[in-house]
Amino acid sequence: MVIRFARSDEYPDVLAHYKICNYGGGVDDANKVVIAFDAEIIGAVRICFEYGTKVLRGMQIKPGWQRKGTGSQMLQFLAGHLDMNDCYCLPYQHLRSFYASIGFKEISPLDAPVFLAERREKYLSSVNNQVIIMAIRK
Repeated sequence: MVIRFARSDEYPDVLAHYKICNYGGGVDDANKVVIAFDAEIIGAVRICFEYGTKVLRGMQIKPGWQRKGTGSQMLQFLAGHLDMNDCYCLPYQHLRSFYASIGFKEISPLDAPVFLAERREKYLSSVNNQVIIMAIRK
């Protein structure tokens, strides 16, 4: 398995991977996309820039590769190659320690950018799991 930044010509493959994982997120040229590759894309995650804010989104690992350290290795790659300071994510509560492994800490929605607090509320109304807001602040 190789973990690396995706090239922009691979973005259609990333979108196909997201579709396989039933994730509806998109990819654009402003994103920093990291992929895990083993003959095909088996994992993808991206850093988006929304309203001038870094947001980690779209961590999706193919089912056969889940719980084997793929996602953790992808997070470590991100932390080693990008400035993650002032970056946010909106994970399910049970993933708190996963994201904390690279320095994310849970924050109050009141301490988050308004658009993320609003997104969290929207997620809470549409899913059964609890969604939290986390940030890396140094």
